[in-house]
Amino acid sequence: MLHKTPIALAVAALLSPSTLLAEEAAQNPDQEHEHDHRYERIIVTASPLDKAAIESAQPIYVMSDDELRQFQAATIGETLRNIAGLQATYFSPTASSPVIRGLDGPRVKILQNGLDVADISRGGPDHAVTSETSTAQQIEIFRGPSTLLFGSGASGGVVNVVDNRVPRNPTDGTEGYYGASLSSVANERTVNAGVTTGNDKFAFNIDGFKRDADDYEVPPFLDEDGHTAQHIENSFTDDLGFNVGASYFLNNGFVGFSYGRLERDYGIPGHSHGDDEHAHEDEHAHEDEHAHEDEHDQHEAHAGVFARFKQDRYQVISALLNPINGIERLELNFGYTELTHNEIEEGYVESGFSLEQTEFRATAKHSAIAGWDGAVGIQLKEQDYVAEGVEAYTPASTTTLAGIFWLLERNFGAVTIEAGARVEQVELKTDRFATLDYSPVSASFGAVYRANDALKYSLSLSYSERAPQANELFANGSHFATRTYEIGGVFELHDEHHHAPEHEHEHAEEDHGSYHIATRSNALALEKANNIDLGVHYEGDKFHFDANVFYNRINDFVYQHNTGIFSDALEQAHHDHDHGHAHDASLPVYVYQQQDAELFGYEISTHYELNANWHLGAFTDYTRAKFVNGGNVPRIPAQRVGLNLKFFEQNWDAQLGYTYYMKQDKIGENEHVTEGYGLLNAYVNYYPGMLKGQDVAIYVKAENISDRLGYAHNSFIKDYAPMPGRNIGIGVRARF
Repeated sequence: MLHKTPIALAVAALLSPSTLLAEEAAQNPDQEHEHDHRYERIIVTASPLDKAAIESAQPIYVMSDDELRQFQAATIGETLRNIAGLQATYFSPTASSPVIRGLDGPRVKILQNGLDVADISRGGPDHAVTSETSTAQQIEIFRGPSTLLFGSGASGGVVNVVDNRVPRNPTDGTEGYYGASLSSVANERTVNAGVTTGNDKFAFNIDGFKRDADDYEVPPFLDEDGHTAQHIENSFTDDLGFNVGASYFLNNGFVGFSYGRLERDYGIPGHSHGDDEHAHEDEHAHEDEHAHEDEHDQHEAHAGVFARFKQDRYQVISALLNPINGIERLELNFGYTELTHNEIEEGYVESGFSLEQTEFRATAKHSAIAGWDGAVGIQLKEQDYVAEGVEAYTPASTTTLAGIFWLLERNFGAVTIEAGARVEQVELKTDRFATLDYSPVSASFGAVYRANDALKYSLSLSYSERAPQANELFANGSHFATRTYEIGGVFELHDEHHHAPEHEHEHAEEDHGSYHIATRSNALALEKANNIDLGVHYEGDKFHFDANVFYNRINDFVYQHNTGIFSDALEQAHHDHDHGHAHDASLPVYVYQQQDAELFGYEISTHYELNANWHLGAFTDYTRAKFVNGGNVPRIPAQRVGLNLKFFEQNWDAQLGYTYYMKQDKIGENEHVTEGYGLLNAYVNYYPGMLKGQDVAIYVKAENISDRLGYAHNSFIKDYAPMPGRNIGIGVRARF
């Protein structure tokens, strides 16, 4: 086990208190699983003010340790979907991204160690997030607007995946972990391991994982062809990743560097070109550059389209204590990422995407000013995006961002006040349209009142603005994965025959060629959100209660409007970027539009200790989203209610839980109702303690025990890819 000098421990505590807490637990394995369910003071690494989740006015949840291992899945969306207030986009388990309070995509920022993950997942639900939870130490979830720290793309919330690829603490000796898991529903096999070694001056880390899964099983259902199916075709995944990093420790801090490689092949279920016979004519010039470099790959033979992405990520992280007078800590975070994402069918790359991103953040925690602690920071980011092939429905674009922010905090006895502001400049450039400039401004105010040691109230008020992203503005083409034809905000539809709004034509598909796509004189405006969040947290000897209610008024809310028109009714559908597929499929037309919207709801969780061994818990969450002028925001997840019973012994625990997803009938235009369903799950965790110097934990789970058929309402392919059927899984994790 580890041995640290008092000086090294003091530096580690200042630089990363959360990691220190984890190490103290590792050094006291006999106490680790005594099941003390009081809230731990886990520091949120993404907060520059060293705040624990429980101390923040904004609702923050941190998943770590056994909970993270218990719910760890192939995607971050599936890993987090059981947390109150979070669900998942669920483009099958292979591409599932977090949904926070009904918002996802460009409004939910996904971070890796404080910087954007740098992928194309925010532009489409079929694109997987390039993060890995099996090698993570903790995952931090900010529910609600988090634009002050992370920019306008965080107007709905933030998920920050924290790992040890850049060691933050001196390591005198060697420590590490390894794990493996199996699950039945997709025959999934996962292994992962990591080692950190060093001394008082240097630390070196290496970690990695490998995962393979077949097409997943579902309860019998009628597929798109009217046949009974029990497997979701083309839902496999084949993942591989590793990170290497090193840090040098100074007398007052550290500087570290890491390189990470992530490769993934995964099926895209439901992907269809309609009546397209895949002639592969003009697009072959693009395909031949890539298609045969991996002819040996076993997935080339898979029916349907599958995605292959490769990401290289370089990151430099540094923290310095008291570098100059007035600055208590300076944190620097730089990242450079390259990503290629190809979609392959019958051995050819039908669509190819590439992304290159550079990001820099500098945050300085300053000394108190008139009693106010605070931090100032800057964020700079540039992203170059290129798309080619059949689904290149957005042009190449460059997005640059520059932002400055200031956060303040002060204690007034039992009350802590938080305040902050951010100013940002966003520029979007393409070769086909004039450069678009946005200047989002955000501000927030929060208060935490500690009534006593057990009871806390919180209030958070925020105003945040969001700049539309490139695909919301410039899209114009078929997106076969979601079975839609997307039209961005720089365009508008004209009815050549009737001169009426497109939504009035319920039978537009009969008017072939009657709609024309034209460039608008003005683009989408900034979204402007006003959010209020009220929370109460009670932690008694036997009873725990946590609740948040929120109201979010978003003016000029950007959404995809299902027009009721089909793409074969469009004239010159691909006049800007013809790929030879203008009329190969009749797809519903979705136009990015803006309306004022209201979102409100709650998250409530509670548990009661019946005695030292038995605990009873419950939770519910709900988001209601509607337009101010009438109608419902589309694709909002259903309300959930859950109940669980837990049993604890010194070396093992068990949990039986049931979660019911309510019927979702508050539906958007041209959507249909999704019926409710319930999932019964059981988990058993065994901690044999120290075995040959290793702290071992064994996890067994049974999910959807009753094999219930269920559909995720907010999924674009819910009718083609239901939720997984009965799953039995087992896993082991050891630390040394």
